[in-house]
Amino acid sequence: MPISLSALISQCLRPLARASVILSFICLAIVSAHYKRADSFEVKDECFHRYNDLDHHKSFAEWLHRKNTSHYSPIVPSYQQALLKIQLDSMKNEMQVTSGASTCHTRKMITYSAETPLRERALCKFEYFLNYNPKRIPAALTEVRCSCKRPDKKFVGSKIFECEHLRYEVRVLLFDDECNTFSEHVETIALACIPVAQANAKADSDDVDFMQPIKATVPT
Repeated sequence: MPISLSALISQCLRPLARASVILSFICLAIVSAHYKRADSFEVKDECFHRYNDLDHHKSFAEWLHRKNTSHYSPIVPSYQQALLKIQLDSMKNEMQVTSGASTCHTRKMITYSAETPLRERALCKFEYFLNYNPKRIPAALTEVRCSCKRPDKKFVGSKIFECEHLRYEVRVLLFDDECNTFSEHVETIALACIPVAQANAKADSDDVDFMQPIKATVPT
């Protein structure tokens, strides 16, 4: 069961009154090693390791977790106007926070410009949903969910393509039910919905030449 950092430090400081300062520092070093991954390594040029104080840990955690009605996740689309404003006291998991792109068969626009939002130009329509867990830091994450199984045939002209989620792994901290202890976790979230060639497209499609071989230099 995970042990809170404050509890470990408290246990280490108890011998301070009756033991030497050296022993206490040794105990604190053990605590530090407990929270350092065996497979991790330090890059000396990174400011994280060069900065002498510890206030950046607290500042980063608060900045990562900060939210309001329009900015409630550290992972948001650059076109933030697409996100709906929500009341923070009504946040819940799998809440849809966008609207307007769920229609799979959309009217083809005459022209597209650089200012046209990505959601309107995307071959695979998608919506943003809230991945919310109050026991997690960060508690709120926005992730993508494909609205359609495949792109509109009017755009791609073939059924050999389908829409799939592009997933990423995110490092988070998870607390227990009482928020007294935490542990490190990795969660997988979808950040995009992309058109891909379906795995069995050659068997399902009459067009068997949809893939063209690319000549490559054989490594020596």
